[in-house]
Amino acid sequence: MTRDEFLARLQSVEWDDIEFKEATWAVPKSALETVSAFANTEGGHLVFGVKESNGTFSVTGVTEIDKVQNDFFGQVRDSQKISALLPITGDIHTMPEGSVICLYVPEAPRHEKPVHLDRNPKRAYVRKGSGDRACTAEELLRFIRDAGTITYDSETLDLDPTKCFDEGTVRWYRARFEASNPGENGAADDISFLRKWGFLVEREGKIRPTRASIVVLGSGEYVRQELPRLVVDLQLYRHGASEYAPSVRWADRVTIESNLIEAWKAILDFYLKHSEKPFAVDPTTLRRHDDPPDYISFREAAINLLIHQDFGDATRVPVIRFFRDQAEFFNPGDALASREQLLDPGDKEVRNPRIVGAFRRIGLSDQGGTGVGAIFDGWRQLGFVPPEIENDKAEKSFRLRLRREKLVSEEQLLAQASLGVQLSEHEAAVFAYLIRNGEIDLADIKALTGLPGPAVRELAQRLAVQVILRPSVGIQGKFALADHLRTRFLGPAEDINAQRQLVTKTDTDNGATVQVTEQVATKDTEQVSVMKELTDIQWVIVQHADASRTLAELMAYTGYNQRAHFKMAHVEPLLDGGILRMTVPDKPTSSKQRYVLTNAGLKLKTLRLDYETATARKETGE
Repeated sequence: MTRDEFLARLQSVEWDDIEFKEATWAVPKSALETVSAFANTEGGHLVFGVKESNGTFSVTGVTEIDKVQNDFFGQVRDSQKISALLPITGDIHTMPEGSVICLYVPEAPRHEKPVHLDRNPKRAYVRKGSGDRACTAEELLRFIRDAGTITYDSETLDLDPTKCFDEGTVRWYRARFEASNPGENGAADDISFLRKWGFLVEREGKIRPTRASIVVLGSGEYVRQELPRLVVDLQLYRHGASEYAPSVRWADRVTIESNLIEAWKAILDFYLKHSEKPFAVDPTTLRRHDDPPDYISFREAAINLLIHQDFGDATRVPVIRFFRDQAEFFNPGDALASREQLLDPGDKEVRNPRIVGAFRRIGLSDQGGTGVGAIFDGWRQLGFVPPEIENDKAEKSFRLRLRREKLVSEEQLLAQASLGVQLSEHEAAVFAYLIRNGEIDLADIKALTGLPGPAVRELAQRLAVQVILRPSVGIQGKFALADHLRTRFLGPAEDINAQRQLVTKTDTDNGATVQVTEQVATKDTEQVSVMKELTDIQWVIVQHADASRTLAELMAYTGYNQRAHFKMAHVEPLLDGGILRMTVPDKPTSSKQRYVLTNAGLKLKTLRLDYETATARKETGE
């Protein structure tokens, strides 16, 4: 952690990726608990020499720097004290109040979790919010299952292979396999086929099914024996997601306890039953020839939920909830890759490799780890806000939300038009996201654009040059809406970095570095009026100005008679907002003056027409 990063985090709140401790003379007793918590979740910074009082953090300094530092590294390298040897790094920063030690604790590899203390697995911690919490017994089991060198779905079961499979499912699977892999079946009977493709394996001279084979193809009683909970719970609500509460009853619900192939069929039936645009699916392949983007995103999200869940967790049930404005997918079991890694193509470590392989062989799981990317691609094609991922490594759960909300709304287009710069499609998407959320990171930009890492960084750099965004102080890979645009588009907000500027200067007398805090006075700044919506009259103007029009023509279209008021109240705001432009801008009163839509105006018109068409379809039930 650099000095600037430390100063920025000091002004923020203590949260899940940073912990401040006083540690004036010695390593605090709770320091190793924090190390365990960071290692078991997503890593974080442990800072010695900072005191917390009533929610405010102040530098107190570490008096015995060498002793505290050496004692800490001695403890974290002692296998009697902590179970994993972690590559912890650190920096020392000298402040006016004293020196601080900033340590970075990385996330531990999967096979080393849970990282625990004093050779006691029950002394393992996870990071929740701004605190370290001891793992529960169930949480420990989740870590242990994921740490195994032999995956849970690869374990064999002492079952009769001639009785434990659902014949209809196996028959369907073999037909689908043959359609996807012509000429590769090569098995005279079901047992031979299941052996050839790893559903049955030989152990100690006996042929035994794997857990994966039962979960994917097993008959009902055997599936319930291995998985004593629902495979998935489907729920449909007639209201928006914001109105959801556990006490609110669903409008339709299906609970599924069958194998994964039959579960996918049931999920698809439920989706088709309630789809806004009914369509047919090939009963053999369970796929469409002309897959629309919303179906692709749903399909990949649902199959990811089925194949990547933690099947050893009998306490939590995967749930898919359909709301009027979004679909939500909850899975027990976190993704073993980061959010940014999930968006990149290429194979990734998975919890259930045999189950994933079984679905890939029949084309129900995209190759090369592209499933999550396909979800984002489909949603991007529809112009919706990016899917939201919550990969909780402490809770070991995964949540995905597909919100049916347009990313670039009328308000965003009006805001873009007022910038006075021409943005590319990708730049416009990032700008629209920024004026919604105020900040963005590289993974967000990748989700918005589908671009690879280098191109994402180049895009961020271009927007910084155009003063659309700025790097967030002290946080690598994160950006904020440029300061001159924050107040304009987001309104007044508490921005500690903007209100308190930390300036470092050198004392020329003794060469010492002195930290000076300069309070930035609040100034009355002229507020720029930003168009957030158009009047009915302005919409009529937009509808007719895709070709250049005179003022008189526009007045005739709108039925207006008062020229001066029409121009002042309706035309000039469109000019100022970048929706209209004059064909003779240097001579506003020219007799040859015409008015025509800008590129932003054309996009705004298209957006409005798309919205009206979609609304009409809903009203007519098409």
